[in-house]
Amino acid sequence: MGNWQNIYQQGRQLNKYPYDAIVSLVMRLRHTNSSLSALELGCGAGNNIVFMAEEGVDVAGIDISSVALDFAQERLTRLQLKADLVNGHFTQLPWQDNSFDLVIDRSALNCVPRSDILVALSESYRVLKPGGCIFSIMYADTHPAFINSGYQHDGFARQFSPDYFSDIDGLFFASKADVCELFSKFAITQQSYDVSYDQNDKITSAQRSIVAYK
Repeated sequence: MGNWQNIYQQGRQLNKYPYDAIVSLVMRLRHTNSSLSALELGCGAGNNIVFMAEEGVDVAGIDISSVALDFAQERLTRLQLKADLVNGHFTQLPWQDNSFDLVIDRSALNCVPRSDILVALSESYRVLKPGGCIFSIMYADTHPAFINSGYQHDGFARQFSPDYFSDIDGLFFASKADVCELFSKFAITQQSYDVSYDQNDKITSAQRSIVAYK
């Protein structure tokens, strides 16, 4: 936790705008469900939370960093918006069963080892309503940060080169098989693999996006 507290205290990762994939998904789901409820795991400074609250979504968020949540709450208060923000770990969700239509993980779960991801996804399944959706983005095992890391165990890596995640304690990088295992409780309806290259066709980033339903 301390690592992320320090990052936010230094004014980094205080993202202002929502991610485009989350905007598209929320607007699509809102089209068929005007009373959409959503939970974001590792909501950070609230960029996605604020967007959803502005769109009338009944939204909640959980994050390990109180600094980030204070920043998110300040933005919500300034805009006269409401969200249920909880300071805690996503392996222990303090919401009742069948509470949400949507759970969002925008590269939060991959900040912990596989064992914690499995617990968090079990908790996410519990709090989702029947037919509810989970959207997750995870770094892929073809990411150069993983390939060139100094420590690897069961998909979790540490000791990154200065070019990648040098201020992060560790990250999980998922293979396609990992996704199938981790999300085995869900029905996966979409899995995409997105890669970025530099001018020499060298991979600079790789991630997997998952849409699945309870």
